[in-house]
Amino acid sequence: MSNRQLGRELLIAIKSVAGSPGPQLVIPVATPPIAFLRPVATRKEFLNPNDIHVLTIWRNRFVKAFLTEFQATEARTAKWLVEVVGPSDKKILFMVDDIYGRTFGYMGLDYIDWERGYGEADAVVRGGDAPRGTMKVTLQVLLKWARGHLGLCEIGVRVKLSNMVALEFYKKVGFQEFKRVPLRKVVESDMIRWVEDPSIEKADDYLVYMLWKHKEG
Repeated sequence: MSNRQLGRELLIAIKSVAGSPGPQLVIPVATPPIAFLRPVATRKEFLNPNDIHVLTIWRNRFVKAFLTEFQATEARTAKWLVEVVGPSDKKILFMVDDIYGRTFGYMGLDYIDWERGYGEADAVVRGGDAPRGTMKVTLQVLLKWARGHLGLCEIGVRVKLSNMVALEFYKKVGFQEFKRVPLRKVVESDMIRWVEDPSIEKADDYLVYMLWKHKEG
């Protein structure tokens, strides 16, 4: 079995027990730890009410950063965890806790292509207070974990050009832009979607594609 096949099995196993009684996997951030990455429970019987609560609040607070804009509810968040995140072998979500167990953010991996060894950082949000630089170090730890334990050799991220704070953050993490694509705004009954449309000559916003240029040491 290849490293990527083992990585896929590991991701599935982590998600299957997240939130269950007994010992839980957490990924320490730095030595000594300054934070922990904790897998989010996606099985209905293990869902964490506090995780659902903060995921919903922070999703609404930073709605403009996403490619889909809608009013999140706790019921909708729980349904997404159980029916979208849980069954997928292409994504995993982590809460970011401080050393006292207080949750101040979340981040994940998505769009994993196991055959290619590609994945993307996704849903990186700080909703609570944390020491300066903690989210940067935490994401770098997650990316290194994805490379070392999941076998992902190429990791990217996509971010809206209008989200300048996020763009600067990803640059500090070590991502470099390699292309941008015009976005078209699609208004629906209950949401706004931003869709890539290369035919637009001058768009209101663009999707910036970046790759993580990891340096050892």
